[in-house]
Amino acid sequence: MPSALISIVQKGSDILYTLLLRFSAPLQSWGSESMYDRRDTDYIPTKSGVIGMLAAALGRKRDEAVDDLLKLEFGIRVDRPGARLEDFQITYMGEKLNANLANKVYLSDAVFLAGLACGDKAFLEELEKALKHPGYPLFLGRRSCPPTQPLVLGIRETDLESALREEEWLVPKWQRSALFRFQNEIPLRIVVDGSCNDAVKKDVPVSFSPFKREYRYRYVRELKPKIVTGGNIPVSTEHDPMMEMG
Repeated sequence: MPSALISIVQKGSDILYTLLLRFSAPLQSWGSESMYDRRDTDYIPTKSGVIGMLAAALGRKRDEAVDDLLKLEFGIRVDRPGARLEDFQITYMGEKLNANLANKVYLSDAVFLAGLACGDKAFLEELEKALKHPGYPLFLGRRSCPPTQPLVLGIRETDLESALREEEWLVPKWQRSALFRFQNEIPLRIVVDGSCNDAVKKDVPVSFSPFKREYRYRYVRELKPKIVTGGNIPVSTEHDPMMEMG
């Protein structure tokens, strides 16, 4: 068992505010175990990737500390898992070097609800403002994956789990009928920071410095999923594509 584990478990009554974010784009890539020329992706956004996004929004450089951001309780709800997409790339390095071959894996058309919780509303408001007016460009795990809007859904006066369960399903209504074609219920996975005896994941950034990147382990817990049902889903798939840009 790794010696340096981050355990962030607080009672629901201790966490009063949760900042909710919407991660949706044609492509996302959240790698926590990528090695060398194989750039894989996890099935859900990583805490290290989201902390990196917050640091970029605040205008921090890669060698600046992120200790205040690590104190945030983190959780993800999988509203649409998307499909894995693998891209094979050849990069020519010059006449004297061999071509570099790389495999990069993405999540296509995925939608996630992310929550960041703490008892300091002013701090969350600072993060919310920075995400709306970022110091550096924001991306979903990789520079080639900019987010679609809205990215920021706002601050909810409740604990992390309640915020993730109570928020409306983020899949657009005109797309839902296709998802319920062969089933009447869809479980939305919810994954949050855990405690001892839960699973561990190397996903806590100690340093983003390109000269010395360092990560620690954290505990991860999967909660009972949120269930969405077909109900009275409209059959028509007609929609105004410009509405997504509003």
